[in-house]
Amino acid sequence: MSLFPTRIETDRLVFERLAHDTCDPFALYDFFSRQDWAEAAADHMPWFQFDRLDQVAEFLDHAEQQWSDRETARYLLRATDEDGDIVGTTAFGPEWDTRRAGSGIVLAREYWGREYGLERACAFVELTFEQYDLDAFYTTCATENEPSRRMIEKYVDRYDGRHEGLLRQHSERPDGDVTDQHRFTILREEYEAATADRETLAFDLEW
Repeated sequence: MSLFPTRIETDRLVFERLAHDTCDPFALYDFFSRQDWAEAAADHMPWFQFDRLDQVAEFLDHAEQQWSDRETARYLLRATDEDGDIVGTTAFGPEWDTRRAGSGIVLAREYWGREYGLERACAFVELTFEQYDLDAFYTTCATENEPSRRMIEKYVDRYDGRHEGLLRQHSERPDGDVTDQHRFTILREEYEAATADRETLAFDLEW
């Protein structure tokens, strides 16, 4: 049995494991070549810009290795209310030694504002505490990335987490620029208090 679910289905999203036997590299290349991906979606995550088909294949190679090493679970996101169209990619990264996990998402510009990122994050937050028995969930976003910050604030508030502060000169981009990042955390006791009177893990998992 895999340590990570191979498929997750929430109300409007399907998470499919990123791997050669589950993803068509040609379809991915077409998606990553879209103007609203290359120019807007990947602006704050430039390492998800792909100019050639072989780079997409290498991305799948890397995703498979991370999965095998139990470092990161990467998924392709499809939206059921968009006829199953690909809308982006996401990743869940447990840090076993420090008993915490984080997550990231990149959505094509066309799908911003529909709260897909929020729905995806809630699934990963609940898996962090209830499936993987970790003690914290955290995430960061660049200071200029206002759409991501608004999305993060919504789910951090839902689980009684908080904004820890601004990490200055924190993250280096492929071009050498270093960005300031906002950091947010949800601790186990905050999560348990926030969810004490509501159902959790109300989504389907396949292993």
